[in-house]
Amino acid sequence: MKEEKKKGKEEGYLSFDPEDLRGATQEGHPNDEAYELLWEATCVSSHISEADKACGKTDDDNVYPTTAAEVDAMEELINQAEAALKEPDAEFSRRIAELRSIVGWSRKRHWKLNWRVVVGVIISVFVLQMCVDGKQADVKKVEGKVEQVQNWQKEGDFTVLDLESLKDTDLKFTGNSYASAKNWHYDKQLSYAQRYYTAISHIVHNEENLKKSDVSKQLREFYESELENAKDNKKKYHKLFTKLAKADFDDVQEMALEEVDETLDEAESDATFVKFWNIFFLLLIPVYIFAARPHGYTISRYRREAKNLGRIEKFGLWLSGALLGAGMGIGFVDIVTKWSDGSTSREDDGTGPARLAIKIGLFVAAVLVFCCVSCLLMLYATITGLIRNYDWKEAKKRAVTAGAAAKAKYDEMRAEGGK
Repeated sequence: MKEEKKKGKEEGYLSFDPEDLRGATQEGHPNDEAYELLWEATCVSSHISEADKACGKTDDDNVYPTTAAEVDAMEELINQAEAALKEPDAEFSRRIAELRSIVGWSRKRHWKLNWRVVVGVIISVFVLQMCVDGKQADVKKVEGKVEQVQNWQKEGDFTVLDLESLKDTDLKFTGNSYASAKNWHYDKQLSYAQRYYTAISHIVHNEENLKKSDVSKQLREFYESELENAKDNKKKYHKLFTKLAKADFDDVQEMALEEVDETLDEAESDATFVKFWNIFFLLLIPVYIFAARPHGYTISRYRREAKNLGRIEKFGLWLSGALLGAGMGIGFVDIVTKWSDGSTSREDDGTGPARLAIKIGLFVAAVLVFCCVSCLLMLYATITGLIRNYDWKEAKKRAVTAGAAAKAKYDEMRAEGGK
């Protein structure tokens, strides 16, 4: 019990109902003024309305001071209440001591860390690092293609295909387009032909739908838009196919280099994007720890907000736990066959790979939910903590003053050196 009360005081919570101070003594009692002043001490918060104060009502979360000035006002009223005590009162002394501990607690900075959030962000950093490694591998792979294209050698004339002959045929690609200029040229012709005939089929499909009499206005507009896109694609890929048929070695190499360079730019951009967020959240952890050192009155001021953030965290943990539990609950189904000689045999029912994929997917989803909630909570807590828990105007003022003093000292030293 004592440990619970001590913990309550350390966290800035009162163990008694402040409304009990109102009317704790009868009118004319020697300690009536002292109790009235003590009641006033619990009403310094700007969150308490004058109407509630007059009625002797207050909310537990609104008792605590929300600014340094309110802490000073509470301490002054506590001093006045203690000075006004006429007769010894053990209960009064206990409440005085507790309110003084609240004042002392509010003046100091306290670590307000959520270690579950820190752990979640650390896991996020590891996950992002794995993504960075994967993206860097993609970049290396594309760089290899660029080098391949740059080292192409002429191998005779290209195989020029007829576009009409490729209609309704099974297109067979080489499987290694960047091995040589001839491979790339051949596969690119097949790719353009495939997209060309796909566009034609889309044109036919949309034209048939537009001929229907029961098509709504919204669907008609959709089909018309799709028809225009299909016609544009038909012209585009016919033009590209024709251009490729007339290209020589230098033209093909230039076209291939443009393609792989664009792919390389995209791969490098993706890798940079993931690396940025990895470094960002890695650096965010110490900044969050620094920002999570508010004064006691600052913590009290945003206690309700902390409760709402706590609900978000609990929901994220519940969802993550539910996904994890669902994944662990998926078992593997075996078909058990009992033979005439009494022996039995087991074999997978064929759903093993699918069940394993679902199981792994649920585990991954559980980790991602936990990581996302942790990152969002840490980002929010860091931004609000830096804004609320530190006096940046005063810090700026001190920096400007220090800079001006340093400049004045430098100018003085230069002036003396000039003499």
